Order: sequence, then structure tokens, then C-alpha cells
Amino acid sequence: MTTDILGMNARNHLYQSKYNSRKAKRIADSKLKTKKILRQAKLGVPMLYRIFKSVAKLEHFDFTKLPESFVVKPSQGLGGEGILVVDGGQTVDGQPITPADLKLHILDILSGRYSMLDLPDRAFIEERVRVHPRFKPISAAGTPDIGVLVFNRIPVMAFLRLPTKESHGKANMFQGAVACGIDLASGMTTGAIKHTGTIKFFPETRRKLKGIKIPRWDKVLELAAAAAETVGLGYCRVDVALQPNLTRDGKLKSQPMVLEVNAQPGLKIQLANQAGLRRRLERVEGLKVKTLDQGIEIGKQLFGLGETVETAEGGTIRVGVFEDLEIEDFLGERHAIKAKLDTGAFRSSIDEDLAKKLGLLDPENILLNIGYRSALGREERPVVGLTFYLKDHKIKTSASISDRSKLKRPMIIGRRDLLGFALRVREREAGQEA
Repeated sequence: MTTDILGMNARNHLYQSKYNSRKAKRIADSKLKTKKILRQAKLGVPMLYRIFKSVAKLEHFDFTKLPESFVVKPSQGLGGEGILVVDGGQTVDGQPITPADLKLHILDILSGRYSMLDLPDRAFIEERVRVHPRFKPISAAGTPDIGVLVFNRIPVMAFLRLPTKESHGKANMFQGAVACGIDLASGMTTGAIKHTGTIKFFPETRRKLKGIKIPRWDKVLELAAAAAETVGLGYCRVDVALQPNLTRDGKLKSQPMVLEVNAQPGLKIQLANQAGLRRRLERVEGLKVKTLDQGIEIGKQLFGLGETVETAEGGTIRVGVFEDLEIEDFLGERHAIKAKLDTGAFRSSIDEDLAKKLGLLDPENILLNIGYRSALGREERPVVGLTFYLKDHKIKTSASISDRSKLKRPMIIGRRDLLGFALRVREREAGQEA
């Protein structure tokens, strides 16, 4: 991972300054401007209760008219500084707070104490996003959020940030919040860090941090990609929270809301995912992404970890080097084919003629083109979205297109798609051709 780590200078010069216009950065640097433009685009944001532009407006405001739970924020704050969460007359870490205390805090914001530019700022009060039931056992006081790094309309990496007692209810990693990497394909957490060390359990508990399913994951990705597009940023991180609401029939339905769009996102997301950003960004730079849906599909296919398949008893499934499987065509119909399982190949590959017959080379299904070196020189191969079934387990992935007309089996399954399977090589298989 070390050679793939994106550093601050590379981030600034290769991506941030190159793909983010001054106008878009000015919008992102102001939480109020960001909220306004997202609200106009009908994207989910917390409800705005009040804006304070001057001391005079503050002096005449009646804080008793606010709901019991709300958040006070600086418009141009950085790193969570100056954010005050109030619930029932006290802060989320249990400290009582009065209207006089609130006025003093807002005065500090107006004076520019928390401004990234050290200039006078605006303060605002907005709806507090409550803690989703899925996250209550692994969160201390504050509201967790999901950060999605978007580049070229494609989600390339994401993490879940969980407030702790040490972070005083804030989802800020520098203050001691926990960060969990997220598999882009499934929305499942893959591991966790606190500060710079890996951890297995939420602090002071035995609650595992790996394998947590993010609710409404596809909607989170859609909102993040749409928010980046609306603000006009080519490279950014969008922070999303899930507001839990009850429907009329008493069912829980979460509403994803944008908390912030960060035009200069930090790089600790790489530690949370135990993966570097550099190669991911290079792989999608310059791709012609026609729609946000296509961008999301590319991100899930390229940067998902693949499905981890387990039996009901929790073990792995044994497979041989050569297996029969079923593959979906462009219309979703299944077709039986023979494939070779090859851990020496990273990505799965399918024969060009077969892909044409199945309709997988339809322009809408081509994710990107990758350069390969062969005996004939360098060639471009398309990579397509693909769904197949191995041992009755559905695997959604991407596969490169190649000419396998002279080989016995029209498809190779690479190690990226074999997580959870135990490959057993039998002597009679070892010498067979693909």
C-alpha cells in the first residue's frame, strides 16, 4: 500500500487545484452557500433554523423558540471546530448549556475564531441529525457520518466515522473518533482505525467494527455523487448522515442528508481502508462518464472488494480449478458456461465472442478501457460489468474482454472474485489447459 499512498502535495497539485474551480471551492468553503445550492437542487440537507450575520441579530433572538435538539455551526469552519450539538438543554457530552452560553459561542463564531480564513464569519443553527439505530451500539453521544470521496463523478473510496467519548461526540478523527473503511460494492465496513492504529472493537465495548452494513448504501452514493456535481467539484469528499424517520405504518426509513462538501479532503481515509488512493484516482482519471449512475457503477465494480461467500456454518466453500457456472446476459437471463478459476489473475476475463452474444459489449455496459501488453504490442481491452453465479452464490463484478477462442474455457475467474472460496487443486486438473 505504501507506494500507492496519495500524499498532500500530490493531492493539491494533481487533483484538488486541477479539478476544482475557484467558484466551486468558494461554495464548498461556505457551509451556508453549500446548503443553499444543494437545497435548490432538491438534495437532502438538514433543515435550517436561523442564520446570524451580526451581533445585533443575536441580541434579539429568543433561543427558547428552538427545538430541544439542534446544532450550532460556523459557516466557514474547518475540521469540526466550532460545532456545538445541543440536546435537551445540554451538550451531547452532558454539559449543561444556557441561552447565555449559546450567545457567547455564537459571538466567538461571528468574530472568526473558528474560521478557516481567520476572518469574521456567519453562524447558523440547523436541525440535528439523530443517531441511526444501526449505529447506536457503536457511537458515543454524537452522530456518525459517512464520507464518500468522489473524483470524476465516480465514488473511489469511503469511510464511516464514529464519535467516541474521547472525541466528545464529534466525528473527528484528530479528536479521537473511530473511522471504518467501507467496501464500495456492498456498503460493508472492512476494518477500523483510531488515531493511526487498527482496532477490532468499538472503544470500551466488545462490539465488532468489521461487517457493519451501511443502511441505504446506494442512496448514500447517489447523494454524494449528486452533491459533488451540483457544487461543481471534480475532486472532493461529501459527508453524509442518515436521519432515521418513522413512516405512517411505523417502519423505519432513513433519509440520507449532506452535512458538508469538502473541497480539500483529508487523507486519513486511506488508513481507514488500508488502501492507497493514488492508483484508484489514476484508473478513473480522464474516463468519459456519461451519467452519475454510470459513475457509481464504475466505482462499485472497480473498487469493491467482491463478495465474501460463507456457508451457513461460517466456513468457506470449496471449489476446483475448473467449474461450471451461470452468467447473466444483458437482459438478466442466465447461461451455463465453463470457467477456469485462476488465483494468478487479479481480474476476471471473458471471451470476446461470448460477451457479444450475451450483449455485454453494449456501450452502456462498458465501464472503461484498459491498456495491456501482449506479444503483438500494447492493446486496449474494454472492461464490462458482469454478474455470474458460482456454487449458487451471486457475484457482481467487472471483467476484461479477451480473445479466448482457442482455449477450452471462455472465462477466467480472477482472485478478486474468489474471496470466501477455498480453491482446491486436484492432480488431474493441474496439467489441463484453460
